[in-house]
Amino acid sequence: MANFLEKWTSKKADKPKAGARNVVDTFRARVAEQKAYLEEYERDAAGFKKWRSTWFQRVPGGYGVTVGRDSINAGRGLSYVVVDTIKDVAEFLDDLAYHAEHDVGFQQALEQNRQRRVALLNAAKTGGKATTSKAKAKAKPVAAKPAAAKPATAKTSTRATRAKAAVAAPAPAAAEAAKPKRTRRTKAAGAAE
Repeated sequence: MANFLEKWTSKKADKPKAGARNVVDTFRARVAEQKAYLEEYERDAAGFKKWRSTWFQRVPGGYGVTVGRDSINAGRGLSYVVVDTIKDVAEFLDDLAYHAEHDVGFQQALEQNRQRRVALLNAAKTGGKATTSKAKAKAKPVAAKPAAAKPATAKTSTRATRAKAAVAAPAPAAAEAAKPKRTRRTKAAGAAE
């Protein structure tokens, strides 16, 4: 065990933080991934099965290449091209990586796309929790009891009854007009009387 610690403690490093890469580095990594898929496709075109992950597809007349998985364009609406050969696909990917490094407008588009994706992910996370709490609230509706279910005691004055009605939560207009809603009296309301 001591040899293990001696060997690896000299190479100890901090873990990279999430989101440490900027959008250009992330995009360049995606382009490199696409080039690896392209090389794999060149080696065995018939056996290639990763079409869902690629930015390129076989189309009539050649290969269709998208700018990326996201709804971004490389400027002036350019987001999809059709090229003749695999070599053209590789050249397009190289030029796209160069464009991402040097074109400030494209870098801004990448950043805006990243922010949009983060917002969508955050909305999906909070929306899912909100949906479940809304569903729980709908699953347990408050039952309205008729006013005549319990007769009022002699101690209750008309002023207390009015105060109870004012404290009660608002009900649908039709139900409110037909039946007054009764609620429990809180300790604070009881002490005030």
